[in-house]
Amino acid sequence: MEQKQKLEAKYGLFTAISLVIGQVIGSGIFFKVDDVLSATQGNSFAGLLGFVIVGISVVFAAVSLANYAELLPKDGGILNYVEYRFGKKTAAFVGWMYLSLFYPLLTAVLFTVSGIYISHFLAEFAGFKPTFLHYTLIGIFNLVLFLGLNIFRPKTSGIFQQMTTVLKLIPLILIASFGIISLVKGDVEGTNTFSYAAKNISGGQNLWLLVAASFVPIAFAFDGWYIATQLSGEIKNSSKNLPKALVIGTSVVLAVYVLYYTGIVLKMSGTEIMALKDTYITEFSRKIASKTGAILIQIFVIISVLGTANGLLLASTRVPYQFYNQEYSRKFLNLGKVNPKTDTPVNSALLAFILIFIYLIIYYITNTASYFTTKGYDISAIPVAFIYIVNGALFIGLLKLIKNKTFGGNSFVKYFMAIIAFLGVAVVLIGTATAPNGISYILISILYIIAGFFFIKVKTDKNQL
Repeated sequence: MEQKQKLEAKYGLFTAISLVIGQVIGSGIFFKVDDVLSATQGNSFAGLLGFVIVGISVVFAAVSLANYAELLPKDGGILNYVEYRFGKKTAAFVGWMYLSLFYPLLTAVLFTVSGIYISHFLAEFAGFKPTFLHYTLIGIFNLVLFLGLNIFRPKTSGIFQQMTTVLKLIPLILIASFGIISLVKGDVEGTNTFSYAAKNISGGQNLWLLVAASFVPIAFAFDGWYIATQLSGEIKNSSKNLPKALVIGTSVVLAVYVLYYTGIVLKMSGTEIMALKDTYITEFSRKIASKTGAILIQIFVIISVLGTANGLLLASTRVPYQFYNQEYSRKFLNLGKVNPKTDTPVNSALLAFILIFIYLIIYYITNTASYFTTKGYDISAIPVAFIYIVNGALFIGLLKLIKNKTFGGNSFVKYFMAIIAFLGVAVVLIGTATAPNGISYILISILYIIAGFFFIKVKTDKNQL
């Protein structure tokens, strides 16, 4: 029988917290503020309430998932939680979806986003007009660069992750501070204040419907906090450090996001932000700083996005390895092999690279071909919807475990938090299903699940009985 190779526990609490924060704060908050305001029809107060509500539900979700993390401190994270609660075959299908869809597609999207910000930054000096081809080519370059870092210098990658977590907070804190200082000084236009937005809702609008409309883009901005669980087997004293990292990390993100959003909307009108779309941050930096200061803020934003992309790539390179080691997965490409020198699953990392590269090309096509652009097709919504289904099932499964006194502590509080976490999941899924192209996103996920039957041993091998 083939011996399963283990990965060394090499990451401490701070790295675990940096993974949680780093996977959430990065690209989403920068390119989703305009989407939030579009969803609320420019009402900044409705967007603020949306950030608070979704953020609190995410913290509750982290607290709930921390119960699993404390109980199952080993490789695989959520895969192990699914296996523990719903069985090995169900976990194998989730592992397949992680390998084939969730991680490689999201990683491809984030590396493309890194290309977006780098292209616009270079355009400031080179005088060219960035296109999606530029975004994709720079994204591929960054992917190759960071893949090499993760394979041959994994500890250096961990240090980079810690460094970018600190650096990426700088523009967010600066922007938040500037907005709050402006408010205290009275240097805010009356039409940009939250009190004005709360009082000036037109007759055809309902405040809470506007708030609800903001949940989907905000949920994307908060997405990724659970990815640190994928590296649970490589986190020192995981049963204690990972739960702490989940709760501390999501709480920090909630505070930073609310303050960042406040700083932005107090200095720029909703109409202006919606008109500028993803480039609003460039114009905002010019408003609050000199040309040099604006350049520095853009550099920090680029570092922030690269930190997020690297963290997701780090997790992506482990997913095929973890799928290979699942009992019901079909073994191929020797994905369980670990390089003894770097303690890295090299074959797993190379397969992840190939899949990410394919999705980079697909993402380029869906953002340039008129058939997709006219429909506003966003393939990044496909994996997000899938992971929310998985998390929702885990939160429901948690209720029975709490009832059976599997965990210590106050059962009522755990029940309450698990229910709030599930309601947050339900809101996002309803929003996805009712959104344009939502049904097709769900159907594509189903097709991937069907394809999983070719890579999973559905029937139990009698020799294993």
